[in-house]
Amino acid sequence: MRPAHSKESNEMIEHTPQTYAVFPFVAALVLAALAAAAVIRSRITDRPLSPIETLRVLPIAILLLLVGVLCALGMCTIGGCWDMVRYALLLEVLGAASIAYMYWSRRAEDTGRTVRPLHIVRDIGALAVAAAASVWSLERAWNQNMVDVSIYATAISFALVFFVMLALYFIGQRRFALPIVVVVACTGMGLAQHFVLAFKNAAILPSDVLAIGTAAAVSGGYTYEISLDIVEALGAAGVAFFALSLIHPIKTNGRRELAIHTAANLCAGALIFVLISNVFSSVKVEQLLGFTYDHWMPINSYRTYGFIPGFIAVTQDLPIPEPENYTDESAEQAQAELVASYDASTGSSPDRVAAEQQFEQVKPAIIAVMNESFSDLSLYEGLKAAGYNGPQFYNSLTDTLERGTLVSSVYGGGTANTEFEFLTGNSISFVGYGKTPYQLYDLSSVDSLPKQLAELGYTSYAIHPQLAANWNRSTVYRQMGFEEFFAGEEFEDSETYHSGASDRSTYDKILELLRENDEPQFIFDVTIQNHGGYDPTNMPAEDIVHYSPAGVTDQATLDQLAVYLGCIEASDRDLNYFIDQLRQLDRPVILLFFGDHQPGITAQINDALYPNEDPTAHNWRIYETNYFIWANYDVAGNTQTNAVSELGANALAAQLLNLAGAPLTDYQKATLASRTGIVSMSGVGYRGVDGQVYALESDSPYRTLEDDLQAIQYLNFARKIN
Repeated sequence: MRPAHSKESNEMIEHTPQTYAVFPFVAALVLAALAAAAVIRSRITDRPLSPIETLRVLPIAILLLLVGVLCALGMCTIGGCWDMVRYALLLEVLGAASIAYMYWSRRAEDTGRTVRPLHIVRDIGALAVAAAASVWSLERAWNQNMVDVSIYATAISFALVFFVMLALYFIGQRRFALPIVVVVACTGMGLAQHFVLAFKNAAILPSDVLAIGTAAAVSGGYTYEISLDIVEALGAAGVAFFALSLIHPIKTNGRRELAIHTAANLCAGALIFVLISNVFSSVKVEQLLGFTYDHWMPINSYRTYGFIPGFIAVTQDLPIPEPENYTDESAEQAQAELVASYDASTGSSPDRVAAEQQFEQVKPAIIAVMNESFSDLSLYEGLKAAGYNGPQFYNSLTDTLERGTLVSSVYGGGTANTEFEFLTGNSISFVGYGKTPYQLYDLSSVDSLPKQLAELGYTSYAIHPQLAANWNRSTVYRQMGFEEFFAGEEFEDSETYHSGASDRSTYDKILELLRENDEPQFIFDVTIQNHGGYDPTNMPAEDIVHYSPAGVTDQATLDQLAVYLGCIEASDRDLNYFIDQLRQLDRPVILLFFGDHQPGITAQINDALYPNEDPTAHNWRIYETNYFIWANYDVAGNTQTNAVSELGANALAAQLLNLAGAPLTDYQKATLASRTGIVSMSGVGYRGVDGQVYALESDSPYRTLEDDLQAIQYLNFARKIN
């Protein structure tokens, strides 16, 4: 007699994700059996069907196996087995229909019952269905607002996908293989956007596609789960694969006809690509749809207008445009006026003069630590009210030359842009949101901090305990003037924490460089340990710090917050160690410490704690991190009593050198002088000296100064790389 099973135990069995794998696996096996049966049947009837032809259903079989494997690994989080049954049944029917059509079409060709014009109609119809299914797959994977996307925006997405498929159809000699690439690209991009949205609450930008190697290198810290949205998106991809499987070329008679058809098809495909290119370069999708993409949060535009129009809008904004009414002479004049303002004030002050004289004598080692995702989240009042007071040692350091808020141009990711702003003094504001200069431009001719310090006798070193190729650093650092780059292999045996080599391991490398060489050095350290994702399994349980700010109810967000705050406490301990070591060092050192951006989870926290705010001021908060400038010696002209200021990352190097007494370039002087009007600038806006935050190109009291700064940056940067 069998033991009775309770209803609860049955539900547990039914809802175990691994058990769902049986449905797609069985469907894939049945599909393989049907394909084999079709081949055997065709041979019996003297109309042999090649096994290669049955590969038309291979993409559908792969979709079944893919989901089956993911379920078997426990990565499937759909609500019940019936969703998986429907998915498996849909693809099974599509695969069987594709096999049946192959068998029927072979019989029709052999009996001469095919009509060429009908083939073209069939192929165009199949491409249209495949394009529509591909767009649906792309949006379904991530966009909860897809039903609200306008018909015009959807039509643009469909038209682009269809015409790209059509071009590939002709180039591939009217076969189905090349258009499949578009289906894979759409579905893959939809899945990628799903995870980027889940992990960083951000949109995929053109520079992210160029940085795919970097994304892969740092993706290991996240937890990937396959939701019903993704399963349905893969189902739509199956519909697209089925539609394309109906396409197959008509046999040609003789070499001459084959050559003519081949040339005509290639010409047609090339012509379509030329037309697509011309439309892309001459028609702005923002003008076509009557919108301006959200520079603060591009994901909002993606949700409203669809992924493809949103992505195109950002892509069309990639070239750095020449400012309106720009001339070199007017830019030089604007810069000269700001330089004169600096020289007449800060530049000629007794404090600055004393610092200059001291710098010339001591030539301190200059250290810059850009700490991954470091930020004091006690700036969120609800979190502070819940008991969180920020990193203890960081906030207790009382002898800094200056400290305060650093306004970044990125959040949740995009580290390379904060690096770029610091090392070159240029703002992403006037490069363009969504662009990553490290990926797009040759910076060999661009002024940089290492090149500037080299003229003063400094040797520059870069440190990053990850792959040297990430964000193209191995190339960019050389272009910028770093003489040596200590990357991943250097830290293979170092202690790790959370996402990689610990902060302390990189500090030990800095101390090693300082102790083995007394010559002037500039050392730039990009840490990695605090990198997302913030899964509890990625760090010791005893280090996780739990806070529950009122208003934040999403448990996943709270769990990630707890891990992130634990990471910051670990960074704070390592910073304490580093400062202690520098205090004991028998050589003058000046240290800049700053966070590159906030973690991606703060967007949800910000929305929960500050609903119904003005969008500009609301979004500004998630771009705020922290910095301080500190020295282990008494810097002339500075009391080292924690002067507080707010800076944009583009002004960091200028302020560091200004406080140290080092010589400044005219560009740096102009940047510092402009802070009497625009206190801090980032890629999404700026804060005026009146304390208000303004969007770029808004009707603000500082619009003239903003235009001058844009022209000055174009003179010093864009002209050298455009």
